[in-house]
Formats: sequence, structure tokens, C-alpha cells
Amino acid sequence: MRYLHLVMIALILGIQSFSYNVDDYIFFNKALEANKKGDYKNSLFFYEIYQQNFPYSYPLTSNYAKYYIAKNYMDMKEYDKALLYFSRAVYVPEEYVKQELKKTNYFQYRRDYNVGEIYLKRGEKSKALEYYERLVTDYYDPQLEPYEKKALKILEKKDRKYKYIYDIKYNNNLKELKNLDNDELEILAKYFYEKKDYDKTVLIIDKLKERKDKKLTLKIIYLESLLKMNENKKVVELTKNAEVGEGKLLFIRATAYEQSKDYSRAIFNYEKIKDIRLKDRANFRIGRIYYKLDEYRKAREVVEKINRKSENVEALLLDIYIKLENKKKFVEKYEKFKEIYPNNPKLGLYYMVYIKLLEGVENPWKLADYNVFFASNYVVRNYMTSLGDFDIKNTYKEEVLRDALTQIGALKNSELLELAVQSNNFDLDKETTQDKITIMNSFIKSGFYKEAFRKINDFKEEFYKYKNLLHYVYPKYYREEVQNARKKYLIPQSLIYTIMYVESGFDNENNKFEKIGLMGIPKNAIDRNDEESYYNPKKNIEEGSKILKEIYDKHNGMILKTLIEYMYGEKILKSLNFELDGDLKLETIVDEKLQKDVEEIVYTYAFYSGIYN
Repeated sequence: MRYLHLVMIALILGIQSFSYNVDDYIFFNKALEANKKGDYKNSLFFYEIYQQNFPYSYPLTSNYAKYYIAKNYMDMKEYDKALLYFSRAVYVPEEYVKQELKKTNYFQYRRDYNVGEIYLKRGEKSKALEYYERLVTDYYDPQLEPYEKKALKILEKKDRKYKYIYDIKYNNNLKELKNLDNDELEILAKYFYEKKDYDKTVLIIDKLKERKDKKLTLKIIYLESLLKMNENKKVVELTKNAEVGEGKLLFIRATAYEQSKDYSRAIFNYEKIKDIRLKDRANFRIGRIYYKLDEYRKAREVVEKINRKSENVEALLLDIYIKLENKKKFVEKYEKFKEIYPNNPKLGLYYMVYIKLLEGVENPWKLADYNVFFASNYVVRNYMTSLGDFDIKNTYKEEVLRDALTQIGALKNSELLELAVQSNNFDLDKETTQDKITIMNSFIKSGFYKEAFRKINDFKEEFYKYKNLLHYVYPKYYREEVQNARKKYLIPQSLIYTIMYVESGFDNENNKFEKIGLMGIPKNAIDRNDEESYYNPKKNIEEGSKILKEIYDKHNGMILKTLIEYMYGEKILKSLNFELDGDLKLETIVDEKLQKDVEEIVYTYAFYSGIYN
């Protein structure tokens, strides 16, 4: 009676009393956990309950669950059922739907490995090897490495070339190159090029018996690797017979001259390019050279003729209009730019010039003369001052939604939380700022920092508008570990956070480009026998901060030099033209990607300093 009485009161008062059902996620997770423990019968029992009672559960309808059901049948040696479910396990995460580059869906890759293993166990060797051969990539993806290693070990029993490939890729045994044919060497060259291991790329292509054949793609990889190694003279020599029709070779030749600061020859070669696909890029480079040489009218003439106006082109035009003090053109361009590229790091600078122009301030162009580190810090602080706070609501609906997502997060499986957010089961409106905050909080509270950092990329545009939401864009994860390292080594915590932000995106399992863990510690600086320990956040932040301290002291506390040497090494640092105060003009950096990266680094540091100091 008392229960009925309470219900009646709730109805009379109009009190909401709904909740989101997360039982399907809990049951599915019980099955996963049982499988991990090797309790396959119980795992199957939970999977069957899950499928019978929750046929419309998003993990099931998205085909995500079918991979794990198949894996459980595989572990139970019920191979026919396993193959049936693997054939239906075609789940594609959002990140793979969006990506433009050729990369294998991790779930598809794992599935193919397991299918190969089933065929091997059933004695169907030819089918098994067919699946394993799919796992040997000609591109670099550290997420796939464990399965590729296993596949290569199995394949080497069929053909010794796979043993050589394994030794070259994973044991750094380049002596085995002599045992591979040109086709295999070409695949390895592409792999190491994507891995940004340019020395090995050049060495492998040099080993090719017919390097001067008509494979233009390989020649371009070779020359671009030499460019990355600053072997400009060699590039010029190898491209001396480049014809007008060979646009890519001419572009590389011009870049070599530009890197050597031989600007007249660089412009001459860029102008020879007729290939319509490269003409715009060439004109952008010409415009940037003229800008660097303070010939702003020439720069404007060239850049305004560019047909495809990319973000970089539009930013350069704004810079040119500032130098020419052309109010009309600058205001017109800025108002379009801020709508199309709201996340551009230089937007704050343009905004301040724009406001000063509207207010009629004397000499509003002066700010743009500052170098990147000073300007970024000045702009960020002024930008933050101009922001208001978002009115965060704590409604009953938000509480219930937060509780449901927190329950799923408590299962300690980030993929399940991502599935919940992707599904339509929780009335999430990803277009609203309020629900974006709820999503972010669910990942952060669950300790899924890597996933939270990736998720914020979808929300940045909105969160940049509010001062009290900027900490989501520039988060302070691993606070205790960072605080301990900061106190021990007496370095700014903003330095440590900037390194983690750029190097790993707060992924403690980061293993890219021969760097490891949260702070991207170079593998050549650690004991390879102790490599696993560097995935531990405490150890990685401690060791990374120790290296950072040495570089920081070496440069007498100059932040920009410290950041660039830590991330790119001393060789790159020495190739840049710093001012006496340790600051830098962005336009003096020849490499477009490096220029953009340095810009991102200094603005990241500026935001961390501005938000938390």
C-alpha cells in the first residue's frame, strides 16, 4: 500500500520517474568477463540470455557483439559457429567511417586473424595462409602490429621471406634486405616511409636493383625522404633532368632549393610546374617565399590567383592583408574565415586585429609583427578575457542520463561506453552543448582519457566559445603524476601537459614513430628490455619530465626551444631561425607541416598557461 501511495503522490505532483535501462550492456559485459577468465560455458550462457532478451541492443544490432560471440565459439572449438558469427561481425567504428587514409579497420583485422587461426586448426592450411597474408601491411599502424607479428611467424613456415620481413620490421635487422626481391623491398620502403623512418626508407630504396626504373611513386618517396633528412644538394642533383611535365619532381626540386634558402631558384622551379593538381600548391609556396622576403604585393598577386582556397591559403592572405594594412580586404576575408575555420590557431590574432580596426584604435596592425610565442600567449589571454561562461544545467533528465552512462563506464570497457553514445537509446542530442558536456564527463569520470581526448575533437568548435568549457579542450589528466614530476624537476606543468597533448593525445599505450607512452619518450632513450614499464603513466611522466628538464635547462628556460627539441630533436631545432629571445617567425619554417605543427604547439602551451595559471 505504501508503494502504491508513493506512486500516486508522484503522479499527482507530476514528478518524472524514468530511467535508462542498461541491463543489456551489463549482461553483455558479464559474457565478456567470463570469456576473459576462460569460463567459456558461462560466457556462452550470458551471450544467449543477452541475444534472447535484448534483440534490439545496439552492441548487437551494430554487429559489434557478434565478433565476441564468434570469439567465444572459437575458444570452445565450435569452429563452424565461430565462422558463421565472424562472417556477420562487420562492425565499423565511427573513426574508420570518417577517415580518408587507407587504414585497415582494427575489428576487421582481428577478425581476419582469428578466421585464419580457425582454418589452420581445422587443417585447411591454404585458406589460413590466405587470411594471414592479408595481415602483412605496406603501411604503418602500431595498433595492428601484435597480429601482424603473429601472422608473420606463421607465414615464415611457408616462405622464408616472411622471416626476413619480420626481422627487418621488428628486429631492426637490415642485413636481411639482401634476401628480398624488389617487390618486397618496395613494400618495406613504403612501410618505413609512413613510419617516418626516413633513413631506412632511403637505405632500402638504394638496395633496389632497378631504382631508376619508371616507378615514379617510389622515386618520389625516395626524394621526399631525402628532403626530410635535409639532403637538399642530393635532391637537386637527382632532379636536374626533371621536365616541365614532371610536376611532382619539379615541386620536390623547388622545395630543396627553398630549404637551402636559394629562393630565386625555388621560385623559378615552382613557376615551371604546369600540372593543375600541383599548381595551386606551388603558387602557395611562391606566395609564402615573397611574404618571407617582405615582398607583400608580389605575395598578394600570386596567392589571390590560387583557385582552391584551403585553410593555409586563406590564412596567408589574411597575413598579407595585415602587412599591406588593407582594411577592406582583411575585414571581408576575416568574416568568412572565422565561419569556415573556427578552430584555426591564428583566429585569436585575427580577431584582435579585427576588433581594433572596428574600434578605430591607432595602428591596429602592430600586433601581427610579434613572433609566434609572444603573440600566441598575448592573443590567448585576451581571447579568454572576451569569453563568457556556459550555463550548465543540472536537470533531472541530465542526472538520469549521467547515471546511465556512468553505470556503463563503470564496466571499465571504453568501447561499450562509445557504443552507448553512438546509439539512439539514451536520448542524447549531440547537437546541444549540454549533452556534449554530459558525454565528456562520462568518459572522464570513467578514466577513459584517451577516448575523451578523441571525443573532444568533435566538440571543439562549440567548447571554444565558453571560458568554463576550455578545460575540456585542454584537459589536465593524470594530475597527481604531473604534479609530482613538476615538483621534482621544477618545470612548468604546462610544458608537461603540452607534450602529452601533442605527442600522445593522453594515450598511455601510445607506440608511434619509435616513441612510447604518454610523453612520447624515444625508444632509443630507454632499455628495450624494460619497454613495457614505460606504458605506466607514473613511470612515463617521471622519465619524460626528466628528459624535459635537461632540455629546459640547456635552453635556459626558453619554452619554445624546449618544446621543439623534445618533440623533433636537436637537428630540426638547429634548422630553424630563432630570434635572440628564443622566439620564432612562423613564416621562416619551410616545411608546411612543421610550420603548422609548431603553431599548434605554441597555442597549446598558451592555452594551458592561460587556463590554469
